[in-house]
Parts: sequence; structure tokens; C-alpha cells
Amino acid sequence: MVGARVLVVALLLSIAPIGGVVVADTSGEDTAVSQSHPLPQQTAESDRLMTVVTPENTSEYLAPPPGETDRNDGRRTGLDVAAAVETDARGLESAYRRSTLERRYRDADSDAERREIVENGIDRLAERVDELRQTERTAVRRYSDGEIDTRELLWTLSVVSQSASETDATLEWLETTADEIGAERVAERAAAERVRLVPTDGPVRTRLVTALAGGSPGRIHVETAADGIVIATVDPATDTYLREAYDPTAKTEGVDDQFGENPSPALERFGELYPWSIDSFSSISMLGPEQARLYRFGATHSHGNLETYLDGGSADVLYERQWINVREAPSSNVGRTDGDLRVIATTTRAGGPIGIAVRDTTTGRPVDGDVALNGDPIGSTGGDQLWTVAPHGQTTINATYEGETISLDVDLE
Repeated sequence: MVGARVLVVALLLSIAPIGGVVVADTSGEDTAVSQSHPLPQQTAESDRLMTVVTPENTSEYLAPPPGETDRNDGRRTGLDVAAAVETDARGLESAYRRSTLERRYRDADSDAERREIVENGIDRLAERVDELRQTERTAVRRYSDGEIDTRELLWTLSVVSQSASETDATLEWLETTADEIGAERVAERAAAERVRLVPTDGPVRTRLVTALAGGSPGRIHVETAADGIVIATVDPATDTYLREAYDPTAKTEGVDDQFGENPSPALERFGELYPWSIDSFSSISMLGPEQARLYRFGATHSHGNLETYLDGGSADVLYERQWINVREAPSSNVGRTDGDLRVIATTTRAGGPIGIAVRDTTTGRPVDGDVALNGDPIGSTGGDQLWTVAPHGQTTINATYEGETISLDVDLE
């Protein structure tokens, strides 16, 4: 079968118990946030937009090198009727294409006619994938250039994600059907096109589509470098930090798989790029035919889960997904007291999770404070701790309770 072939490789690795160190908040005044400076895994000569960064005692992550982010911003997303309508419309349009293709196939009178239908079908679907990828890439580049705002970018990502999901389902059907009738070329092309859609689906995009349709709102953090993009958010229901990173320059076209369909050297490469996460490695999968192949790695570690996609042609990371328990990630506390209020920020890094709590200094108990980052309202603490994604650079946290506001400045890099 030409499609995704899954190889689950069991490793017997000695796993050292590595835990995050939390620095206690002991000062009553502004406290500088101590941030480590992780090292990139690629050389300066690399032409990639992103590199794998290695922080201490937690999962590595794909990101633009320091100082090479074109733009970063955050936006609180919620019900957006116009965006939701367009997202649903494009998804229904793609679903209709699938049902039409399947109906024509069922109604065909001969094997020759069925083969012609799948051959024409893959041509049209390949064009659709081109359109979706170009739509997103153009939007990201325009955002990097300052031509569109964060709302328009997130709107586009939502529409592309929904349409791509339906298109992928059609490609999966076409791949299986082509295999069954011996149309190997069509099946291989369908598998290759599915690989191209991998970066359009992830946990942040799922949250985005749901929020725009009226689901639980949340703040989405965006970083771009040319047409490479990082998006992140925190799921308030589970206090899980969700992150996706996509570097289109890592994808090769028409280049043979450097690893020769052998998981061992691919796994060695994963270990080079993710030296901390390799101890928690759980699975490897091969996706797509040789000249479009991705290697998907999974790792379940003490802070959450990592899923990363290595391009077989370039041996670099194309796409990455992260699920991190915000209360388990290594962090530092910084706080400030003013009158009857104390605000405490639990920080990790710029673009990582940040937790904010407000306390009544008289009782020492947490209170339900309204929180804003750099003037943008992001929600309330609910008498506990509000988690969101930290902006880059100098950040002002304002917390308001019963008409009293306290401010805390932190510098996140």
C-alpha cells in the first residue's frame, strides 16, 4: 500500500527523572525574570526560516532564530460570525467535491471509466491543495510584511484548515480506491498531496475554528518569519499549552528520502535535534511516497507531548506540534505588591505559557482579578490562576480587582 506506513519502534532507554525547577516568589517588589538562553540546533549558514531550540530540562521547539522574527502579536478570539460562515462554507464546498467524486465513481459502468474518474480526480485535488497552500502562504507573508492584521490572518488560517480537512478526507478515499483498482500512480500522488496538507491541521487551529464558531474564546499568539509561522494558545479547560510551528523552507520537492525508508538513521536525526525529548520517544511513522516523505516522531515526556515531522529530503523539521501541561513546565515566579493587592506571574519564556494570579494581601487569598497584557484584556483569574501565551519583550501586566489596579512589568525573551 502506497499510503501512510506506520512503523512503531520500541526503544529500551534509561530515562533519568528530569523535573522543572520552579523559582519561588519571595520578593514583595518587582523581580527580574531570569531566562535561560537556549541554543539553536542549526548553523548560521542554514537557509531555513526556523531552527530547533533547546531549552534546559524541557522539550525542544521549532522557532525562528533569535532576532529573526518579522512580527509577533496576540489576539483574543471568540465568536466571529463572518469568519465562521466563510469557514463553514469552504468546508461544505470541499465536502461537496468529495461526495460528487464518490457518486460519479459509484455510477461508473466500467473499470476504464472508474480509472478515468480517479485520474481526473487527483488532478483536480492537486490543484485544490495548491490553492490552499498558496492562500495560507500568501496570508502569512502579507502578515509578516504588515499588510494585514492578526484577525485577517487567523480568519484565513481557519478557512484553510477547515477546507484542508475535507480535502484530506477526499484524498484518503481516492488513495484507497486507486489502490483497489491498481491505479498505483494515482494512489501515490494522493499520498503525496496528503503530505502537503499535514501542516494545515493541529491543536491550535482546531481551537481557533471552534472559537470563531462560538466555542470557548481564547488568546492566540502568532509569530512569523517570512512565510513561516508559529501559533500558540492555552486551552483553559485543561490548562494545556498548545503550539504549532511550520517552516515551509524545510520541504523538498522531488528529492529522494535521505534515510532510504530506514527508521534507524531517521531516529538518530531526531535525537540530534531533540536531545532532551529522545529519552521520551514513543513512535515513528513514515508518511507519503519516497520523494515526498515525512517522518513523524512522537514523544510523551514529563511535561506533555511532542509531535514533529521531519522531511525525508532535507532531513530538517517541517512541522511541529506541542501539548504542554502549564503547571509542569519549568518556570520562575515574579511578583509585585501595591496596597491591598499582589500580582504574581509564573513565567517560562517569550511565546511560552505565562500564568497570572492576584492575591488579597490582607487575607493572603487569591481573588478574581481581570487581567490585561500590554493593554489587551485577556480574561479573569477566576480566583485561581489565568494562563495565556507570553508576548515577546517588555510586557506590562495589569490586574484589576474591585476598582483597584496593580501593574507588573516583565521582560521576556
